[in-house]
Amino acid sequence: MEELLALTAFCAIVAMLVLPIATVVLLVNLRREHDSGLLALKAELRNLRREVDKLLGTASSLPETPPEPQAAASPAFERPTEFEPEVTEEPLAHPQVEAPAGSEPFDEEPSKEPAEPTLASLMARKQAGAAFSEEFRKITPSPPREPHPWETAAKETLHRIWNWIIVGEEHVPQGVSMEFAVASQWLLRIGILILVVGIGFFLKYSVEHGLINEVGRVALSTITGLGMLIAGTRLLGRRYHVLGQGLLGGGLAVLYFAVFAAANFYHLIEQPPAFVLMGVVTVLAGGIAVRFNSILVAVLGIIGGYGTPIMLPTDVVNFPGLYGYMLVLGIGVLGICYWKSWRLVNYLSFVATYGLFFRAMADYDKATHFWQVFPFVAAFFALFSTMTFLFQLVNREKSNLLDLLALLANAGIFYAVSYGLIEPLYGQRWVAAVTLALAAFYTGHVLFFLNRRIIDRELLVSFIGLAAFFLAVTMPLVLSNQWITVSWALQALVMLWMAGKLGSRFLQQVSYLLYGIVLFRFGLIDLRNQFLQAPPAAEMALGEYLRQLAERLVMFGVPIASLGGAYRLLSRPETEGGRLVDRDNDVPEWLRGTWAVRLAVGIPLAMLFVYLHLELNRTVGFLYEPVKLPLLTLLWLAMCGLLLWEALVRESRPLLVVLLLFVGGVLIKLFVFDLPGWGVTDGFLYAGAYSFRDAGLRLIDFGAVVGFLAAAYAWLGGREHARKAGVFLGACSLGLLFIYLTLETNAFLHGYLDGLRYGGISILWSLFALGLILRGIGKRVPELRYLGLALFAIVAWKVFFVDLSELDQFFRIIAFIVLGILTLCGSFIYLKYQDRFTLLSMDEEELDALDGEEREVDEPEEGEEDS
Repeated sequence: MEELLALTAFCAIVAMLVLPIATVVLLVNLRREHDSGLLALKAELRNLRREVDKLLGTASSLPETPPEPQAAASPAFERPTEFEPEVTEEPLAHPQVEAPAGSEPFDEEPSKEPAEPTLASLMARKQAGAAFSEEFRKITPSPPREPHPWETAAKETLHRIWNWIIVGEEHVPQGVSMEFAVASQWLLRIGILILVVGIGFFLKYSVEHGLINEVGRVALSTITGLGMLIAGTRLLGRRYHVLGQGLLGGGLAVLYFAVFAAANFYHLIEQPPAFVLMGVVTVLAGGIAVRFNSILVAVLGIIGGYGTPIMLPTDVVNFPGLYGYMLVLGIGVLGICYWKSWRLVNYLSFVATYGLFFRAMADYDKATHFWQVFPFVAAFFALFSTMTFLFQLVNREKSNLLDLLALLANAGIFYAVSYGLIEPLYGQRWVAAVTLALAAFYTGHVLFFLNRRIIDRELLVSFIGLAAFFLAVTMPLVLSNQWITVSWALQALVMLWMAGKLGSRFLQQVSYLLYGIVLFRFGLIDLRNQFLQAPPAAEMALGEYLRQLAERLVMFGVPIASLGGAYRLLSRPETEGGRLVDRDNDVPEWLRGTWAVRLAVGIPLAMLFVYLHLELNRTVGFLYEPVKLPLLTLLWLAMCGLLLWEALVRESRPLLVVLLLFVGGVLIKLFVFDLPGWGVTDGFLYAGAYSFRDAGLRLIDFGAVVGFLAAAYAWLGGREHARKAGVFLGACSLGLLFIYLTLETNAFLHGYLDGLRYGGISILWSLFALGLILRGIGKRVPELRYLGLALFAIVAWKVFFVDLSELDQFFRIIAFIVLGILTLCGSFIYLKYQDRFTLLSMDEEELDALDGEEREVDEPEEGEEDS
């Protein structure tokens, strides 16, 4: 059950990581082929339309003459050969336009200076051309999708295997009926199979009834096998060539019977001589199959060889004997792979080997059989991994989809079996040794391909992907859960560096995928476990908390630094001459370089911001709670300042939008979290007695935001692309300053001069209104003036309807006198600058000139000042 679960988990992981990559590769290739075909079709249509326009223009300039019986078609305008519709109706009649006077008679060569066409002729040409284009578009079939060579090779391989299974040949011979091909092949195969099984039953029957002694049984089987080989050899190259192939395959199977029975069933010979004899039979089988180019001999030999342990089972558990026998058979198949591309033989050997392996594992005991089993599992893995690409490597042919599926299946089975064997005995740490060895194994294949300059993109990409996958799987097996993200972040950075050195786009995309997994774990697992679901910090000792703080700095700092390093690597210019991976051996770029660089900048900044926010909230809250809110506000403002700087330098509207979103976040933080954190009550007072320490912290909290918004208004207001954003931030600055001063003044007066509290608020608002009017007049901003006047009106209403009833008599006198003076100051300002309101029709330059004249009149000349 554990092996099944491990195999299922591995298949799920492979499906999650490898299948999307393969799907994207196929989709990109299909999209490119479709686009190229569509562009070619459009170009052909444009050429045809241009030729039609030429023909119509020529016809419109001709005099009306009866058409010739058969006109020669223009060589540039030929109907495509893909469709030849019969035309039973009369040809399309083009509108006849009278030729202008003095036009030359028509000949083969059109006139270089044709007469100016009339409006009617132009309209006729346009209509005729549109009609022809529409008809041509209707009858033109859409170009069929051309399959990728990868798909074509896989389909062709399956087709050959199917043909051999049905008729015994990769292609049906010409002049041979299907009945003869099927009957002759299948009768031969069934007959040989029945004969071999009958010999096996004879051996079993003789054992049970004691008819022949053990040596005689083995000798009789050997003689029968050799006799079948001799008879089959004599029939080769003659009329009964196919029958000879069947006898050869059956003879090899009988010889496998004999050797296996002598060693494992009767124990007549020891294991070393048995392996030597099986090796001789295997070499003989491979040599006969390759020499006579007979896949039938190889298939029958495999069926007989792998069927022997089933036909002659033993009651003794002998893993080395059984698996050693299977390994020898596999080596024989590997030898055939060097000379022949018989994928059916490879797949039969693969299925039979692992089928017998899992069948025998029913008697496995982990306490005694581990070292008898695991070395053979590793040997089977290496054997079938090499078998998938040996012929292609030797003959410089490219692999197909079936080869890569076999490669992935072999790796998955080996990992699942290794996990099931090692984990119960030694734990996950030693399973990590297997995954690390697998990563090194496939890395060696990659280096071999690069050194030999072997062009097989799909196979090389598979090796790189498997190496990266097993290296990524190693980290969770070795490290604890909290360090997995750190290890994957470092691995992604190393992969990206290697991709730059090798010039491999596929390895670069794999590093992007690993960075995506790092980002997922960072945001949804690590942050949640370390901050949202962590135990309260107040219950910890200082030393324990500092130790956890150091761990968090490494745990979250390394992924952020890794993405920063990725930005540095991606920012470097790519050198074409330093590529070790050829373009033909690589995949197209899935994520453009500019987008990758942008993401490598934005994502780590966002990760750093989120981590620092949570860390400051937790750590400062543990060390000194009162400074937590101002520090968090300063962190938000630092992020806003960075965005503001980038928006100014790059003049980017998207960055302005992000800046406004962050400013909105700061304002939400102040009103939703900070004000309740300071204990604001329904009476707009802070809870508890007024504290100058808290007042100073609130000054930092609100004052920093007000100052930033004012600075942003000053910097953005003069930029054409950011003027509206600057005005918005300036308005937010004024509004926030007004609210902060009102709350702080209210709380201060409540604590020290409660009788003047209502009048003090009115005085503050009057000062604010006076400042708005001054700024509005000085900068010629009517909105500020109107806002100041509205605030004066609110103050006047408040004085007469609220302050009169709430103020003491003494403070009422002070408040009214001060408010009256401030109101008179507002009136004085309007009177002083009355010229600005009588000359509203002047433009800005005229008003500036008027200001300059006023300054010259007010300032005395140098001679007058001396006198």
